[in-house]
Amino acid sequence: MSEREINKRLQKSIAVIVCCGILLLAGGGIFVYFLSNTLQEAIGVNMQEETDEYKKRIHKQFASDVQLLESLAELIGSAGLTEREEFPELLEQVIWKNDFLTMSYVGADGMGIVVMSADGVQEDVPLETMQEETRAVAEKAFKGEIGVSRLFLSDFSSERVLAYGVPVYQGQRIIGVLMASSHVGIFSDILSGNRVMGGTGRIHMVSSTGQFLIFTRTVVADPPESLFGEPYLEGEELSRIQELLKQDQQAAFSFQHEGTRYRALLEPVGINGWYLLCVNSIEESSHFVLMVAEGAAVLLLAVMLLFSFLLIYGYRLTRNGNRALFRLAFYDPLTGALNFAGFRREAKEALEADPEASMVSLNIHQFKFINEILGKERSDQLLKQVKEQADKELTDGELFCRTSADHFYLLLKDTDRTRIWERMTRIMDGIQPAAAGEHDDYRVLFYCGVVVSSRKETLYSMDQMQTHVMFALAKARERHQNTIWFFDTKLHEKEVMDNYVEGHMNQALEAREFRLYLQPKISLGSGQIGGAEALVRWIHQDGKTIFPDQFIPLFEENGFCARLDLYMLEQVCRRLREWTDAGLEPVPISVNQSKLTFFMPDYVNRIMAIVDRYQVPPRLLTLEILEGTALENVEVMNKRLESLHKKGFRISMDDFGSGYSSLNILGKLKIDELKLDRGFLMEAAAGENPNAGLIMEQVVQLSKKLAISTVVEGVETEANEQLIKGLGCDYGQGYLYSRPIPEEEFTERWVSRAKETPAP
Repeated sequence: MSEREINKRLQKSIAVIVCCGILLLAGGGIFVYFLSNTLQEAIGVNMQEETDEYKKRIHKQFASDVQLLESLAELIGSAGLTEREEFPELLEQVIWKNDFLTMSYVGADGMGIVVMSADGVQEDVPLETMQEETRAVAEKAFKGEIGVSRLFLSDFSSERVLAYGVPVYQGQRIIGVLMASSHVGIFSDILSGNRVMGGTGRIHMVSSTGQFLIFTRTVVADPPESLFGEPYLEGEELSRIQELLKQDQQAAFSFQHEGTRYRALLEPVGINGWYLLCVNSIEESSHFVLMVAEGAAVLLLAVMLLFSFLLIYGYRLTRNGNRALFRLAFYDPLTGALNFAGFRREAKEALEADPEASMVSLNIHQFKFINEILGKERSDQLLKQVKEQADKELTDGELFCRTSADHFYLLLKDTDRTRIWERMTRIMDGIQPAAAGEHDDYRVLFYCGVVVSSRKETLYSMDQMQTHVMFALAKARERHQNTIWFFDTKLHEKEVMDNYVEGHMNQALEAREFRLYLQPKISLGSGQIGGAEALVRWIHQDGKTIFPDQFIPLFEENGFCARLDLYMLEQVCRRLREWTDAGLEPVPISVNQSKLTFFMPDYVNRIMAIVDRYQVPPRLLTLEILEGTALENVEVMNKRLESLHKKGFRISMDDFGSGYSSLNILGKLKIDELKLDRGFLMEAAAGENPNAGLIMEQVVQLSKKLAISTVVEGVETEANEQLIKGLGCDYGQGYLYSRPIPEEEFTERWVSRAKETPAP
C-alpha cells in the first residue's frame, strides 16, 4: 500500500466514523426495541415458570389430601372400624389434626356419618339428603374412582368448599365411601403473596367458564365475578379465549386498565376445569430495562464523541508521521528501493493478478572485497548505481528491491528468456563504468538467477519462485562471471534427489535398505548358469526404490562408495554361506569394486576379514574393476591383483570398450575375466558398422589366447545370443536370460534348479 493510499484510507475512516455515529444513534433505538422484545419474551417465560410453580403447589396439596383419605380408607376397610362405636370419634380426630372442614362416611346402604369441625357428629344421615356436589362425589367413589367436586357453598359450614371422596374396600368389595371437605382458603393461601413476578404480578384461580374462584391482589379495584367481560376480555379476543378454555388449552392475552397495559396467562390446573390466571404489568416489569437502555444510549453517544475526537487527533498525528514510518517499513534507506518486506507484499499482489512473470535474484561477486578495495562510500555508490540501472529497464508494474548488502530482487513481466537475458545484461554492463572510478582496472562481476512462471511451462507461487530463484542464483555463482542462470526443473529435481541421497545414505546403510540383487551370467557353451553379478538397489521401508544411477555417481564423489562396496561384498558372502549351508551348489558371484575401495591401503585385509567371517572360498568371488581404474597405474594395479590372486580371488575388468580401451592393456593386466560393454554388442547387432563385429571378434580371440574369459553384457534377443556365440564369447548376460532380481528370487529360480534344466 502506498503513502497516498494510506492517507486516502485515513480520510475514508473519518467519513466512516461519522456514518457509524449516525448508525449507532439509529442502532440505539433498534437496540431498545429489540431489548424490549427480548424482555417481553423473558417475562412470558417467567410468567409460565411462576404459574407452573403454583400449579405444582396446588397439585401437591390436592395429592396430599387424597393420599390421607386413601390411607384412612384402607385402615377402615382392613380393620373393620365402621363396626366400632368409636368410629365417629376417630373421624373427628382426623379433622382436628388436618385442615378438613367435614368428614363423612357413607356405607353401602346409603346411610352415613357426618363429622363437622365445629358442630360435632351427625349419624344416620341419608346420602340423598346431602348436597348435590357431595352426592356426585360419593357416586363416583362407589364406582371405584376418586371423586372431586367443584367449589360450592357448604350447608354445614356456610363456606365455599371442595369435597373429596375415595372408596373403602374390604377385600375386593366396596363397603362404603370416605369423604372430606376443605375450604377454598387452603388454595388461597397457596396463591397469596406479594412476590409473584418480583412483586409486579398477580395470580388468581378461575373456572373454565371464566368465573373467578380465588382472588389474590387484583388489578381492578372492584373486580367482576367473571373474566369474560371488561376490563379483561371482550369482542374477538373473548371468543378466542373461550374456545381455548373449552379445549382445556393454555391461553395468553393482554388488556389495558386505567392507562396501564397488562399481560395475562391462563394455565389449566388439571383439576375440575380450574385455571390459574397470572397477570403482570408490562410497564412495571420493563421499567428497569428501559432505564438500562436509555443509559446505554447516552453512554454510547459519549463514547462515540470521544472516539471521534481521538480519531481526528490521531489522524493528524498519523498524517504527519506516516510517510517516514512507511518508508522505514517498506523501503531501503540507502538506495530508496523497496526492501524485502515491501517487495514481497507488492510482488504477491502482482502475481495474484497475473501469475505469468519472472523473478530475478542479483548478487555482486565478492562484494565484501569491493568494500575493502573501493571503500564504503564507493561501495554504497555502487549499490545505488544498481538501483539506477534497474530503474532504466523496469516498466510499469515491475518491481525492484534491495534485501541485504548486495542482494537484489526484480519482478519482471517478461517471460521470454531471450528478452530477460538481454535486459539483465544491459543492467550489469551499465553498472560497470560507474563502478570503476579511479580503479579503472577493477571489474565488478555479477551473477543472477532467474525463474520464469508461465502457463506454457509451469506456474509458480510467490514462495516457490523465491525458493527456485535462489537455487538458480547458486548455480550462477559457480561460474564466477557475469552469469545469468535460468531455473531448470529437471536439474533442480536431480539436486533435490542428490541432497536426499547424501542426507540419508548412512541411515539407509544402518537400516539395511541397500538390497542385494543378482543377474545371472549364462555359459554360452552349455546353456547353464555360470555365475552372477551382484547389483545394489536402494529400497526404502515403504517400498520406494532408488536406482543405482541416482546414487552411485554421488557416492563415488563423496567417498561413501567404499563403505557400500564392502557392505555389498559382505551381503554376497552371506548369501554364498546360506547356499552352502542349505546344501546348494554356490554360484560364483562378481562384485563391483570402485577405484576408491580398490586402492585402500588395507583393502586385501579388509575383504579377507569378511570372507573369513563367513567361511567362503575366495574362488567364488570375482572382483570387478572398471576399465578407467586399471588404466591409471598398471604397475601398482598388478601388484594389487597379484595379492588378490594369491588369496584365491578372480578379477574382472568391467565395461571394456566404454572408454579409451586399449588392447595393449590386456597383455599387461593380470585379470581373469573381461566384460565387454553392451555398446559393442548394440553396434555389431545393428549391422551399420561392419568393423564393430570384427573388432569385437578380435578382442574375444585375443582374450582366449591370454586365458581371459569373456562376458558380453546387454544380451536381449536370441539374435544377440547367436551373434556372440559365433564370435566365441564364453558368457552372456542380459534381459534375454533375466533382469536383476532379489537374491531370494534368484535362489529359487537359478540356484535351487541349477541342475534340473538348462537356462532358457
